[in-house]
Amino acid sequence: MGKVIYLTGAPASGKSSTARLLADAIPGLLVWEYGARLTDHVRSRSAKVSSQDNLREHSSAVVTPEDVAQVDLALLDFVAANRASKNIIIDSRPVTKERYGFRITPFSLEQFNQLDPDEIWLLYASPEVTIARIEKDAAGRPMISEEEARMHTALQSSVAATYGMSAGAAIYLFDTSAPDRASLISLLGRRLT
Repeated sequence: MGKVIYLTGAPASGKSSTARLLADAIPGLLVWEYGARLTDHVRSRSAKVSSQDNLREHSSAVVTPEDVAQVDLALLDFVAANRASKNIIIDSRPVTKERYGFRITPFSLEQFNQLDPDEIWLLYASPEVTIARIEKDAAGRPMISEEEARMHTALQSSVAATYGMSAGAAIYLFDTSAPDRASLISLLGRRLT
């Protein structure tokens, strides 16, 4: 039986790049990239979204709680169909930075418990590193202040802790500020075996 890992963190914490590097290093690892699936779902009903970067730019102006609920159901089906034979990483971020502040569109605790993750991994970086990463490659993410970077990480951590307490899953927090990604990938890869 494979492991199911719920991977989360604020924008520019390295979730998607970490998931890609793990998929390259571990044969057969399945990655559910929530943002990509949500983009496809919203694009299927709205011409306003052309890419994931575009979705990030417009966020709550185009993504409804109903969209999130539909993708959540698809994720539950995906995990149910694959967990018996594959390791799965779920790259997800229920907290989004909006023009007015932040929005949280989480799983219900009942649905998260159905997901039944083996572990929750939260990636984080210092506000300075987060801002530098967004400046280097915004990819549709809004520029943020140091306080907003701290707040986003705190909110994301709060959601992860709530999920972990509800599901009885261990929560691990990994600092991605260091430039040595190979050590982190090696550590995370060992957690999957």
